[in-house]
Amino acid sequence: MSAKKQTLFVSDIHLGPGNDWDWFDAEIEGPRMINFFEYVLKRQSDHDDIKEVVLLGDVFDLWVCPYDETPHKFDDIVIHHKEVIDSVKKMADKVRTFYVNGNHDYQVTNNNIHDAFDGKVRHIGEVYRRGNIHAEHGHNYALFNRPDPKNGGFSRLPLGYYITRLHTSLKQKRGSKSKLIIQAIDEAFQMMGPEKLPESILDALKDAVEMSDKARDVKHFNMGHISREQKYDDVRERYRNLYDDWKESVGLWKSVQMIMCELNRLGTVADQLCRNGVDIVIFGHSHDTKMDKDTFLVKDRIYANCGYWCGFGEDEDKDDNAHFVETDGRTVKLNWLKNGEAVLRKSLSL
Repeated sequence: MSAKKQTLFVSDIHLGPGNDWDWFDAEIEGPRMINFFEYVLKRQSDHDDIKEVVLLGDVFDLWVCPYDETPHKFDDIVIHHKEVIDSVKKMADKVRTFYVNGNHDYQVTNNNIHDAFDGKVRHIGEVYRRGNIHAEHGHNYALFNRPDPKNGGFSRLPLGYYITRLHTSLKQKRGSKSKLIIQAIDEAFQMMGPEKLPESILDALKDAVEMSDKARDVKHFNMGHISREQKYDDVRERYRNLYDDWKESVGLWKSVQMIMCELNRLGTVADQLCRNGVDIVIFGHSHDTKMDKDTFLVKDRIYANCGYWCGFGEDEDKDDNAHFVETDGRTVKLNWLKNGEAVLRKSLSL
């Protein structure tokens, strides 16, 4: 009997338009990213063991931009990363490829994906579901990153968009800035409670930006083509009751869980998704590779996280870089791409 074919998942590439503050560097990360799509193509040619590839969100990045700069557009990214885009199209000629939205690319539309990849990549929205496998980016369970129809207006911009704009404005390297946010969330949650968390994080980042550059006084967000200019105080007030809003909408337990997800604790969400035949859950979003098997809250579920593909050039822990997940519906593997070949990091089976 022939082996079951694998579905491959890759997320959090964060392609940008080529600005100095982009998370993905075309010169450093670009060749390795292209190597991954070439690896898929060669593997399929040699072994014919791949069912499909799922691009699991935050492939394009429409959020990373300093608060006072003019935001870029989707087409700016496509133009700058022609080689990466072409490598995806070449792969998609031979391997069925799907696109799932994340938070940094939640505004990306079906038409955007169709045009960027010449119709070779199928946009399927926010969830991939096949058999016992459930995969999505993971941001919809996080307090700051879930699209917000109440406070975000027509564009449904979550608070995380503005957090990212301030985060990008800091002078430190991206790895250091990310650790700052996690630390700020953890400390504010413990000291002031969940109700004060949204305004506390905004204020902490605003202060950090102004301290890192004495010439900066954060009063407005430049919104470019997205909307009119946004005053900092208006944004702060609009999202001030974010936790209470979600608590009213989804209940106490889930609203607390949304804070835990901002601290990269997505495993309990995986447990809750294991119903109606689901026992394998795959996320991205946290930039934190994970693989575990739970038999306590649910019977034999496997949760895996894909890691990320940006930031290789920084002095940070690279253990989560250049990873992808594959599964045949029974065995789940976490792989690292090294020199164009997959290195198995961990494997679990139901």
